[in-house]
Amino acid sequence: MHADWPAENIVLALLCERPMHGYELAQLVKTDAALRAIWRIELSEVYFLLRKLLKQGFIAERAEERGAGPRRVIYAPTPSGQAALDAWLVSPEKYPRNLRTALLARIYMALRRDPALALRLIDAQAEHLANWLGRERERVFEDDVVTLVHRFRAAQVEATIIALDELRRLALARASAPARPPIATPPRRPA
Repeated sequence: MHADWPAENIVLALLCERPMHGYELAQLVKTDAALRAIWRIELSEVYFLLRKLLKQGFIAERAEERGAGPRRVIYAPTPSGQAALDAWLVSPEKYPRNLRTALLARIYMALRRDPALALRLIDAQAEHLANWLGRERERVFEDDVVTLVHRFRAAQVEATIIALDELRRLALARASAPARPPIATPPRRPA
C-alpha cells in the first residue's frame, strides 16, 4: 500500500490485530496515547478511511452487529490487506519529511505486532538514513538559504538516527520481556 500519510495504514494495522466496527476503531484510536501523539484520526476520518480501504480491497465487511443503536459493520482485513500491511511494516521511510509521522506510526504498529519486526524495521531505517545523510553531506549548493535548508534537514535526520537507537533499545527490551498486551504509551526520554 502506498500512502503519503500513515492514517490508512494505522487503521489497517488495527483491523489486522482484530476485526472491529468503525466506532470501536475510532474509540481505540482516541484512547491510545501513543497513537494520538503520532497522528490524530477523527471519527469522520475513520469512516472515510474504512471506505477507502474497502474500495482498495484491503478490508471486507465481515459481519454486522445488531443492537438498539445504528447498524455496526465489523471490518476485517483481506489477504491483500494483510500483505500490504506486512510490506509497509518492513519498509523504511524514504523521505525525511515523513519521519515524524509515517516512520513513528510504522514503528509503533510494528512494536504492537512483534518487537522483533520493529527491530528489523528500525535497523533498515537507520541504514537508509545513514546512507541518505552521507549523500546529503556531499552536496554543495551555491545559495546560502538552500545550504541552510539542507543543513536543517540533515540535522533532523541525525536526530532521528539518535531516536532510532533509543527505539531499538526499547524494542530489544520488549523482545526479551514476557509477552504483554499491545503498548499504549510512547517510550519516555531519559531525564
